[in-house]
Amino acid sequence: MLQTGYRPLRKLKKDLGDTFGIAPSHQTIHNWLVVGEEKRIQSAESQYSGYYCYDEQHISLTGKKRYRLTLFDSILNIPVAEEIAEDCGYQTVRAFLKESLRGRPLVAITTDHKREYKGILDELGAAHQLCIFHLFKMIGDAVYGALQSKRYSYRDKIRFCLYFTAIKNVFRTNDLQIAQERLERLLDNYWEIPRGLRGFIAGKIQPDFERLTLFMRDSLVSKTTNPVENYYRQTDPESAKKVYRTSRGVLSYLAQKMVHWTVNFGRVPQPPTT
Repeated sequence: MLQTGYRPLRKLKKDLGDTFGIAPSHQTIHNWLVVGEEKRIQSAESQYSGYYCYDEQHISLTGKKRYRLTLFDSILNIPVAEEIAEDCGYQTVRAFLKESLRGRPLVAITTDHKREYKGILDELGAAHQLCIFHLFKMIGDAVYGALQSKRYSYRDKIRFCLYFTAIKNVFRTNDLQIAQERLERLLDNYWEIPRGLRGFIAGKIQPDFERLTLFMRDSLVSKTTNPVENYYRQTDPESAKKVYRTSRGVLSYLAQKMVHWTVNFGRVPQPPTT
């Protein structure tokens, strides 16, 4: 019942009585559901692909800011581990990923563009894909600001849109050589590109080009963090954090969601080919 939606414990007691003719106390039901003292939950699955997405979600418990850290297998479409943390700094994320990946295969992880992730994944020895969707969003926000500004002429605004499309086209292919050629054509006209977009090319795309194009070199790599974002949409603790006051309570709720998602939406691992 909890796997498909939140229900108060006393309501669960009534449901069990009406359905099965048993009436355990709400405290007994609580004891059945609650996770242990640990701050992390992990999937019971034993096989993983080695290809993951990592993301974090801001939540609030009794007015205090907390972070939901999630490691997600993008091939099998299942969560690997989740943690409710007080911060999402370098050491916290590093420790979460290191412990969550212990004894599990590791090939590549897709993340958003938070600066600390590069060092963490390099230290863990994972190939690193930066989310293309987040790249487009960052540049798109700058372009939107330019389009709303009176500083630019209509002609300048057209140039912003045209070059933004050209930048996106660099990554709208699975062929690395084509991507490189498109980027080189942009660089050939570098000083014609609006200054706001030149900054993204010089400060982001060129330095991180290998991390932005890993999916072109390995087709199993997810080029966005959309798999874990979709998991968040389906299991978002927005309603849970209004009724749960502790990290342990939220994790107990999310543990049920993790089981439900894995059973209903997980993909069966394929046997290795010979």
